Amino acid sequence: MTKPMLLLLCSGLQAAAPVAEAGLPLMAYVGNVVVLNGSASSDEDGDPLGFEWTQYSGPPIELRKADTDGPEFDVTVPGTYRFELVVTDGVLDSDPDMVEVVVPDTIIDTGYAAGCSSSGMGSPLALIGLLALRRRR
Repeated sequence: MTKPMLLLLCSGLQAAAPVAEAGLPLMAYVGNVVVLNGSASSDEDGDPLGFEWTQYSGPPIELRKADTDGPEFDVTVPGTYRFELVVTDGVLDSDPDMVEVVVPDTIIDTGYAAGCSSSGMGSPLALIGLLALRRRR
């Protein structure tokens, strides 16, 4: 009786782990819906990706569609929210990537509303421009 032999063939090719890209830092305000963006994540082998977003820190929220490249949440309180993205190609997982969403406790007033001064007096920059033009005459 002969013994069975196990024959392994190695092609020298090794699967590459996918790369998670959680997107750029964001600023939002209370009342906004924030959509995170992991669409720049990739897999060198061209395999389809699975997404897993988790909240790392910040005020607790309900993260909807956390298994997609664009999960979302409602901002109800100010704070700094941090999220971690890990992508998988079904065999290997990526290293985690983080993104931060900053929600200030007050809205930053630019002094402009729909392109006009909210005070009705014109912007300081426009006033300086008018004074500069007047000096030239």
